[in-house]
Amino acid sequence: MDTQRVALKLSDISPKFTEETLDEIVRCAGGKRCTGWKIPETNFTKGDAYLSELYRIQLTGEPAEPGRDEPLVVNVVVKTIPKNVGRRNTFRSADFFRNEANFYNVVLKELYRFQDARKPANPFKDINPCYVAYTDGVNDFVAMEDLGQYGYKTASRAEGVGLEECKRCMRSLGRFHALSLAMKEQEPDRFHEIAQQHVEETYYSARLKSWYNNFLQVQIDIARDAMAREYPGTELERTMEKFFDCDLYDHMVYLTHTRNQNSVINHGDCWMPNFLFHDSTPAMRMIDFQLARYCSPALDIAFFVYSCTSQALRDAHYQDLLGAYHGGLAEMLRDLGSDPDTVFPRAELEKEMRQYARFGCGMGIESIPFSLLDESEVPDLDKITGEQAVPIEQLWILRPIASQAGRRRLADMFRHATDMGYLN
Repeated sequence: MDTQRVALKLSDISPKFTEETLDEIVRCAGGKRCTGWKIPETNFTKGDAYLSELYRIQLTGEPAEPGRDEPLVVNVVVKTIPKNVGRRNTFRSADFFRNEANFYNVVLKELYRFQDARKPANPFKDINPCYVAYTDGVNDFVAMEDLGQYGYKTASRAEGVGLEECKRCMRSLGRFHALSLAMKEQEPDRFHEIAQQHVEETYYSARLKSWYNNFLQVQIDIARDAMAREYPGTELERTMEKFFDCDLYDHMVYLTHTRNQNSVINHGDCWMPNFLFHDSTPAMRMIDFQLARYCSPALDIAFFVYSCTSQALRDAHYQDLLGAYHGGLAEMLRDLGSDPDTVFPRAELEKEMRQYARFGCGMGIESIPFSLLDESEVPDLDKITGEQAVPIEQLWILRPIASQAGRRRLADMFRHATDMGYLN
């Protein structure tokens, strides 16, 4: 293969990322084989991926169409498991990569197969299939089309987005969840097979408590500090303490593992960096499925609402957000041949939120402090020495929130959940 001279070799990305992989990517992109590649400037920052390393690579390939002279150009983002063994063990990277590879290789393919067979007028396309996903626990990678070339970009973590963008996210989540609900109704055996055998809980599980629980206590202390400084001695502070007056990790395990007829494949990590907005159209894309889980749709909804919206937006437009979600879901269900009034009426959405939306508060005490971190506060995880896992709380040094706006953003999450009756 005629490759350009570059600083990085393919094996620097992953020993399993080979010239055969490049050929497979080009075939997935509609070509015959790869004829050349180069690795441009990556322009990724430390905060772009905590559980992985990111690379960009541009491939040229032989086009499949006869008579086409110009080569096929394929721009790819490759997410790889960290090469630093201590970092890999600290963050249990193998579990997350295995879950995401299963999502792309099995779950999404099956959901899209189901959708394609029903030929909906407006198919769900907000998750791009990946080109190749490989996992063995050591050399894992996920290779995806680089959406940045088409004008997709992330919104600011710290500033959040406006109502229209939030409604687009909620509508997209509803349409995504509808694939699960329709397939569960129409192909129940196959759906339950993929949901139970190819989706695993990577964050909240009894076996993982010792890995995460001390870091969770740091988050609880930060939330208590924010509430004490902004709403001291109030009923709201007492409500939050009541929420914490349990083993919170065990409670999050309960919320993620309880299933019923409304359970769906969740995105699992619904904070703003995982939604890409197009710069000139209403199109959007969802990325990063390392935390995909099978549970109540309320978990994705509440995670998004409490991590990505302001109290002012919730006060004025919360029902609009739920309406956008259920509207997208109902439209998609009809398009797939299911009746939303039977499969998931609006009353069922309200019931799911009352039972499970408090999950958003449990995730928000992590995601909000993270979203407020400055780039200078993000640790260099590759400085971990040795191969042994390091306690997370010793790496991620989260401190009390310095700004009043940040403290209120966290405390107001509990205010809204209380007003809605989610913490009763």
